[in-house]
Amino acid sequence: MNNLRSIAILFLIIVLTFSCEEDDTVPLPLGDYEKGYFITNEGPFQNGSGTLTFVDENNNVTQNVYKTVNNEDLGSLVQSMNINDDNAYIVINGSHKIVVANRYTMKKVAIIEGDDIKNPRYFVAVGNTGYVSNWGDPGDANDDFIAVVDLNTNTVTKKIPVGEGPEDMLVDGNNIYVNLQGGWSQNNKVEIIDTLNNSVSTTLTVGDVPNAISKDSSGAIWVLCGGKPSYTGAETNGKLAKIVNNVVTLIDFGTAEHPENLTVDSDQMYYNLNGKVYNMATVANEIPVEEISEFDGFYYSMKIYNGKFYATNAADFVSEGSLKVYNITSGVLENTITTGLIPGSIVFQ
Repeated sequence: MNNLRSIAILFLIIVLTFSCEEDDTVPLPLGDYEKGYFITNEGPFQNGSGTLTFVDENNNVTQNVYKTVNNEDLGSLVQSMNINDDNAYIVINGSHKIVVANRYTMKKVAIIEGDDIKNPRYFVAVGNTGYVSNWGDPGDANDDFIAVVDLNTNTVTKKIPVGEGPEDMLVDGNNIYVNLQGGWSQNNKVEIIDTLNNSVSTTLTVGDVPNAISKDSSGAIWVLCGGKPSYTGAETNGKLAKIVNNVVTLIDFGTAEHPENLTVDSDQMYYNLNGKVYNMATVANEIPVEEISEFDGFYYSMKIYNGKFYATNAADFVSEGSLKVYNITSGVLENTITTGLIPGSIVFQ
């Protein structure tokens, strides 16, 4: 009897010990770049390579992370980067390619390049399909396109012709809204691609030179249009376009005002104009006149994320840039981070 009791107690101890070990198991880290965010750095315009800067959750900064891991350069002009599932898609404009790397380790997975990738600008994904905006030959207004990429094989399966100068894109359900900024010229259109048949379904006219696109918490799509610059000899005002059910409403800026760097946080919009940052509610119908003085600066890019305002500064474009991080509520500058040359997009994990 005592032997049976001892066996039962021993079995219970083993079960409890195993259960505790199961409960205390800590997931292994996915990689050195699992928690934090990236900054893309274009690099020198005519030679050399762009880079990636990584900032971890404790604000430790690592420069040139892709080359450190892969012992090779990214290539000329790192235009943008987007994350989909386990991979980061790094768009290299001057080298005409997209570098695919594991988002957590930065280990190279594949290179998407060839005749169907030419002067690429931005990448978005819908399921297992990627879409890359391409200028083609910048001097040819009729060869611009969106490359459709099978993300299982990292190969281009189709080219969708679009108007001149496709730039950043916004995914909204089965539709992709494509800003047509104009490349080396100026355009004033947004084209909508139906991803169910991978063709252009609608073309909308907005303001001149649409330079940013985003969506607010109500589902309205906002396009910031910088207007034609003075050197064109036909300067136009900047405009803010609101798109609801593919109907465009325009809000006009003042004469010779050329806003840029739109970022939308729920029901609030922020943009950059003449070295100042402005805030506008998405329900407003007039341009604000008072800036947020704490955020003053000539920024190369801006983004709102988790209550923080992130803004990059390219400085003199030939030396290291910087990223400033503000508390969006208090306006307090919380951190200044040194980046690579010409910091562009800020990409969160």
